[in-house]
Amino acid sequence: MSAEETEAGTDTLEIDNMYLCGSQFSRVSLKGSTFRDAHLMEARFDDVNATGLVFDNANLTDAQFTNVNLSGALIAGANLTGLTIKHADMADMTINGIKVTDLLALWDEKHGPNG
Repeated sequence: MSAEETEAGTDTLEIDNMYLCGSQFSRVSLKGSTFRDAHLMEARFDDVNATGLVFDNANLTDAQFTNVNLSGALIAGANLTGLTIKHADMADMTINGIKVTDLLALWDEKHGPNG
């Protein structure tokens, strides 16, 4: 445990049926926390370490991920209709076991680099 975690305390909360709309959490450790049946619409996560974060049965419609590190991440059983990926490093990224860089290279061969 780091000095920061020790200094911050180790309070554990169980909050049920509470509306905390507009709340702000700064320098807070939620490591190992569970959010169930939670409404996070329009929530903002900035400068967050979410290593090992798991979303299950989550609606991320219109979510935005900007300047994020998704290396080693897994997306499975997802509806990616209309998903847009821009300015991304896709080295070793695969879709159903096929390298995306290989797919894009084939596309460029056929259609040119600007589509």
